[in-house]
Amino acid sequence: MFLRIGELARRTGLTVRALRHYDDIALLVPSERSSGGYRLYGRKDVARLYRIQALRRLDLSLADIQGLLDNAAGGISEVVAQQVAQLDREILQASALRTHLLAVQGQLQASEEPGMDDWLLALESMVAGSKYFSDDEQRTLKAQRDGFAGAMAPERAELSAWLHRLVAAGVSPESPQAQTLAQRWIELLLEEAGGDEGLLIKLYTMHWNEPSLHALTGVDRAGIRYISHAMAFARLQLYATHCSADEMVTLRQHYVAQTDAWPPLIAEVRQQMLAGAPTDGAAMRALARRWQELSLAKAGGDAALDAKLQRAFHHDAALRVGSGIDETLAAYVGQAIAHPNGTSTP
Repeated sequence: MFLRIGELARRTGLTVRALRHYDDIALLVPSERSSGGYRLYGRKDVARLYRIQALRRLDLSLADIQGLLDNAAGGISEVVAQQVAQLDREILQASALRTHLLAVQGQLQASEEPGMDDWLLALESMVAGSKYFSDDEQRTLKAQRDGFAGAMAPERAELSAWLHRLVAAGVSPESPQAQTLAQRWIELLLEEAGGDEGLLIKLYTMHWNEPSLHALTGVDRAGIRYISHAMAFARLQLYATHCSADEMVTLRQHYVAQTDAWPPLIAEVRQQMLAGAPTDGAAMRALARRWQELSLAKAGGDAALDAKLQRAFHHDAALRVGSGIDETLAAYVGQAIAHPNGTSTP
């Protein structure tokens, strides 16, 4: 039995255009052609299409899917197993969200307005899920929030209001007030992350990328950038104990200018590390080059100063707090760039 392209599209929910594209790139080539030139799809074609759609659910690119299908040893059973695992994760996430929403519903029915942290957790659960955090990480965050959410909410609201006042007044992120605000803000995020720098950078990435969270927290990208720059100025002051006066002049000219580029780079490197990517692979070599270039740029192109900053970052724990870089990540990058003195740092 063979299906024409229109019938296959109708029965699978795909478009004819998508199936034609699959044919054009040799991802799904129909087994037969009718005398009139129409594409005809058989049982093996439909089985391959199932594999394609299953792997699309795993967020793989069409090129990756084609390579996997053309070289896979496990066949359809492996694809089904991956789908089952993915569905299990989604069920756990949905169950956790349902439990939290039932609690929020109970508060509303009792005429109690849920607190900001209650709404924030519900919204984060909807927009984040496995997009940013593993199941274990989500459980860690929930446990941390359950432990001190009530105590944290008023201070978080106060810091948000303080941030808006500073920005509205045009106060520089270099000011002592801004630096104090940023340091406390990062302290709260680290408490929420259980002191885990990896979770901290994921929280930063999620709040940077999700506009729905901006509306709830009252802190948009401009506010996040202001905090990041203020934190960079605070960290810059710590470097003064490790650098000469002339070196500090150079740092003040170049260091903070690199601030916005570090978080996404750190997040990409951590993603590679968690995925088990080899440090000598093409992806990590490219990231390592970006890391070295960015590190050298913050030192104004001075290799000796760059090396001094690396040593300071390695030995001074205060410099590492809130950076998003822990010892494991530092070692991973160090292997990728093969630097004898360790890694370059923000």
